[in-house]
Amino acid sequence: MQTPNYRTIRQRLAEYDPKELAKARFGAKAAGEAFRPVHANIQPTLPFQLLQIDHSPMDLIVLDERDRLPIGRPWISLAIDVATRVVAGFYLSLESPSVVSVALVLTQCALGKNTWLADRGLESLEWPICGIPDEIHLDNAKEFHSHALMRGAQEYGIELSYRPLRQPHYGGHIERLIGTTMGAVHLLPGTTFSNVREKGSYNSGKQATMTMSELERWLALEILGRYHRSVHSALHMPPLVAWEKGMRARGRLRQVQHARHFFCEFLPGDRRLIRRDGIRLFNIHYWSNVLTPLAGRSEKPALVKYDPRDLSRVYLRDDDGEYWDIPYRDLRLPPITLWEHQAADETIARRRPTIRRRKSVI
Repeated sequence: MQTPNYRTIRQRLAEYDPKELAKARFGAKAAGEAFRPVHANIQPTLPFQLLQIDHSPMDLIVLDERDRLPIGRPWISLAIDVATRVVAGFYLSLESPSVVSVALVLTQCALGKNTWLADRGLESLEWPICGIPDEIHLDNAKEFHSHALMRGAQEYGIELSYRPLRQPHYGGHIERLIGTTMGAVHLLPGTTFSNVREKGSYNSGKQATMTMSELERWLALEILGRYHRSVHSALHMPPLVAWEKGMRARGRLRQVQHARHFFCEFLPGDRRLIRRDGIRLFNIHYWSNVLTPLAGRSEKPALVKYDPRDLSRVYLRDDDGEYWDIPYRDLRLPPITLWEHQAADETIARRRPTIRRRKSVI
C-alpha cells in the first residue's frame, strides 16, 4: 500500500472541524475552553473603576521566626487595578483564604501605605495607591460570597461582580499578575517551582531561607521597586506611570475616613444578646463597662464582629454604626486565635471520659 503524500493528509485534516479535532486530542473541556466565544469584558479606563482580587498558594517554603525551621507554603491574596495594572494591595498568610484575608487585602487597598512601608523600613519606596474602589471583580470562592463582604461592600458603595463559571479568561488580569509574581518567586531559595518535574531533586525545605516577614518585605520590593516601574506589555508604559496619568484624569478617589471602622465592616460576625454577664461568643465571655446600660435589657441581638486571628476582644456595632472594643471578661486570659481555640475544644472533647449509666439495683 502506497504511503499518502503529506499534502493529502493536510487537505483531509483541513476538512474536519477544528473543535472536533481538539476534542479528540485534548478532551471536551479543553476544546470548549479553546473555541467558546469570548465576549468583551468591560474595560475600565480610570483608576479604581474596577479591581480584581484572588488568592494563590505561593511556590515557596518559608521558615518560622524563632527557630528558622520550615513551616510550609504561605498563601498570597492580591488585588490589581485593571485600568492601570498597579497592585492595590496584598496579604500573606499561612492559613487558607478566608473572610479575614479578603478584609485585610481590601483594607490595604483602601488605606494609605506610608505607615505600612515605614514599619518595614521601606520609606524610600513609593506606593500612592489608596481609595475606595467602585467595583470589585471576584471568582466564586466561598469567602467572596460571605455576608461580611456583601455587607461591607453595601456600606461603602462598592459593587461586587463575579466571574462566570468555567470561564477563566474573565479573571485574566489577576491571573497574569499571580503568574508574574510566581515567576519571580521561582528564583528564590526554597522555591517549590510550578510542578514536580521542574522541581526534580531540589530540596525546597532544606534550601529555604525566608521567614514570613522577610518574604513580605521582599514582595513589597519586587512589586514597588520592579513591577510598578517596568514597562507593561499591554499598557506600553510602567503601571505607576499609568496610575499617575489616570489620576490626573479622574481626580481624587473616595477615601476611608475611619480605618478601624472600614476593617471591622468586612470582618465576620454574628448576632448576640447582651446579657447580664456580657457577650458570649465561641463559649468565651466578653465584658466592658459600655455594656452596662444594655446588660440584661437588650431585646434584640446586637451585631458582634470578631477577628479570628485574635479572640481577646470582639467589636460591638451600636445603632449608630460605631464599633466598640469589648475585651475578655477575664483579662488574665491570653490572646488566642479561633483555630487554636477550636483545636483546644476538640482536644478537651476527646479527653472527656464517657459517662456510663449504672444499672438500677432494686
